[in-house]
Amino acid sequence: MSQPDAHDLEDIQGIVYSGWNHHRYAGFLFARLGDDAARSRRWLAGMLRAVTPAARHRRPAHGRLQLALTPSGLSALGVPADVLEAMPPEVTHGMASRARVLEDPDPSSWQLGAPRDRLDVLVMVYATTERARHGDLATHRAALAATGATVYADELGWPMGLQEHFGFADGLSQPYVPGMHTGPRPGEDRIAAGEILLGYPNAYDQLPRSPIWNDFDLGRNGSYLVFRKLAQDVAGFWGWIDRHARSLARGNAAAAAELSELIAAKLVGRWRSGAPLVLAPDQDDPAHAAPDRVNAFRYLAEDPDGLRCPISSHIRRANPRDARGGSPEDSETVVSRHRIVRRGRSYGAPLALEQARAGSDDGVARGLYFVCLQSSIARGFEFIQQTWLANRGFGGLHQEVDPLVGNSAGKYSVSIPAEPFRLRLANLPSVVTTVGGGYFFLPSRSAIARIASGP
Repeated sequence: MSQPDAHDLEDIQGIVYSGWNHHRYAGFLFARLGDDAARSRRWLAGMLRAVTPAARHRRPAHGRLQLALTPSGLSALGVPADVLEAMPPEVTHGMASRARVLEDPDPSSWQLGAPRDRLDVLVMVYATTERARHGDLATHRAALAATGATVYADELGWPMGLQEHFGFADGLSQPYVPGMHTGPRPGEDRIAAGEILLGYPNAYDQLPRSPIWNDFDLGRNGSYLVFRKLAQDVAGFWGWIDRHARSLARGNAAAAAELSELIAAKLVGRWRSGAPLVLAPDQDDPAHAAPDRVNAFRYLAEDPDGLRCPISSHIRRANPRDARGGSPEDSETVVSRHRIVRRGRSYGAPLALEQARAGSDDGVARGLYFVCLQSSIARGFEFIQQTWLANRGFGGLHQEVDPLVGNSAGKYSVSIPAEPFRLRLANLPSVVTTVGGGYFFLPSRSAIARIASGP
């Protein structure tokens, strides 16, 4: 079967097809399971009834809940080692072991998922009110604690809004995952179901690697989930931009304000409204942020040299579309093998733009809970991070990294193509820092039942 059917949608966890954006209050609960596998399995069996499926008619009236487990969590629940060995090595080794690949800081300094704090379970709660979120988290915390689990501090998302902390519309470019909807929505590129879900052919027309337990396919209708806690230095981002804008404007305050917006857009590849530079190169045009336009562009025909959207920009690196190399068709074929579904949420109170532009930080911790799904973390998240975002030679560039997540630390510059001369801005700061996370297996509801039943 090439894509999920109606029965599969009752088995697949709903987060594969929805970020639950209308449930503005998200909370994430992490735990290390205790030594009593039978008690942990009883807890898991009870959780099965609460896990929200993709099928609309099976969703509860209020609230959404999703569940993910690490290989260590599966082991604590009694899944045999030989079954876990069938999982991809990046999953079994864990995110902390991949710091060199991802160019992350020393995991021993992480707030979440450091080697000393093993993560077994991730419970994701989505609610329509803050009170409901608090109650749901308290209920699941108590249930886990009753099994002897160590439950870590709540990770609370800021109420879902239209922009992330740097002030830009986010989550705009998503692929179309077959099965739930009759066809791609505006701006969605069709990919094989097996690029996100286990048990279906991927872009190579092959079944992704999947763990089998006594002839039961634990992977089918499941996925692999990446969770990263990313701290954002909003004042550092806008302060650096404003300093360059004021220098270029030579004392003209109005010109400096316009340049500040333009430079920020050039780094991201979109204006703050979400309008892409390829379609609105000179000034923000919210009309191009409409659903039917926000992703209706390619690069080679409209902007091959990056005069509109710089090759170094974040969105051009994260999704090169038709400009990865070779013919447009070849490029889009290759890019389709490395798409992911993103389900992130912001955390921490926003910083006022005026204060950020002055380079004045208020000391509040803020950032992004980056969450993504794919059938292969190596070909999905890790490939994008290593080969496109952190690649200093991406697209023919020389010693340049992604201006948002490239971990520059003032060592690199960023170039903005222009005529007759390009603009090169020095000492690009690191404005996004990894402070924790982990790699998880997102099981289907039937796989949850199988794991809960034990050996």
